[in-house]
Amino acid sequence: MSVVPLDAGNVLHAQLPGADFVHACQAVAPRARRSALQAYQDMAATVPGSFDGLMAIRNGGMRLLGMKDLGSLRAVPDSVDPRPGDRLGIFTVQLCTPDAIVLEDDDRHLRVQLALQWRGDLLEIATVVHTHNAFGRLYMLPVAPVHRWIVPHLLRRQVRTYAG
Repeated sequence: MSVVPLDAGNVLHAQLPGADFVHACQAVAPRARRSALQAYQDMAATVPGSFDGLMAIRNGGMRLLGMKDLGSLRAVPDSVDPRPGDRLGIFTVQLCTPDAIVLEDDDRHLRVQLALQWRGDLLEIATVVHTHNAFGRLYMLPVAPVHRWIVPHLLRRQVRTYAG
């Protein structure tokens, strides 16, 4: 597993201008005909309860500030055929192809885009965030380092389950 630059081959590359946070990591993983949607569903299924505990704390704090409760990271159904605009767990689907899924949450304070993309037997997870205001920038101060730890952790766990 390695942190990588978000290059021109990534589906989120066009979102880079003006981004306030960018993170991408990838790992060799046996694709075995898995779609990007399946990879996202598999990742959501392996989210540890402690991570959902962090989301619960986040959701409680956001509710106090009048922001939306995103729910659980694990709440991704495994038997869906999502289309752009459909809700899938805490995100809205923007793009869903066999090779890539782009998910988004756009709120008053920031816009988060998450992509899982297969490149042969490389699984890449990329995140691009655009903040809309000072609250979004403040929000990202604790979230950015946590994100940089959680996403690679989840990718490593997923690769171990794929390796079987």
